[in-house]
Amino acid sequence: MTLPAPRFVRTPFFRRLAGRKTDRVRLTFDDGPHPAHTPAVLNRLDRYNVRATFFVLGNRVPATADVVRRIHSTGHAVGNHTFTHPQPQWFGFRAAFDELAGCQQAVAEVIGERPTLFRPPLGRWTLPLRWACRRLGLTPMGWTLDSGDWRVRSADDAGQCAAELLAAVRLGDVVLLHDYHPWIGLILDVLLPELSARGLIQPGRVPSA
Repeated sequence: MTLPAPRFVRTPFFRRLAGRKTDRVRLTFDDGPHPAHTPAVLNRLDRYNVRATFFVLGNRVPATADVVRRIHSTGHAVGNHTFTHPQPQWFGFRAAFDELAGCQQAVAEVIGERPTLFRPPLGRWTLPLRWACRRLGLTPMGWTLDSGDWRVRSADDAGQCAAELLAAVRLGDVVLLHDYHPWIGLILDVLLPELSARGLIQPGRVPSA
């Protein structure tokens, strides 16, 4: 399988949505938590003392409550990625508010805190999503480098994905990854040691938005 190269988003508008620029690479994970893959991601991050941001789906939180507690207790940030990950073009104002509020509530019931960061499904912003985000006091966070990891279908694909990410990544990038994907562990096995060796990942804390 030939994978598309990682996709950059480097316009000032998306840079602003990605958050405050830092001198390190910020790792973010969407679409979890997964009962097996997310703990595997956490094990690898812990090995390098790296903290990341996990944008979770509210409807997956109750069944993976222990995983969400571990994300939070080990110093990673838990972000809002809506409750059910619906297609953004179908959002009305009420539906958008309910999706974000539902995720807020699901997370709060598990860790006792509501997320402060929000990322829309597929990174697509709509007026209702912006309105709901503001109403709930959430800070929007996008990315600058889409890994394309969701396209990976084999160990060879995982190695190619990681190698292309390492060739593309720059200081200050916010990297989009997915912890609900079965090949994410193999990608991180290549990505993390090299980013650490280059001094591109900040150990021990999650940079603020």
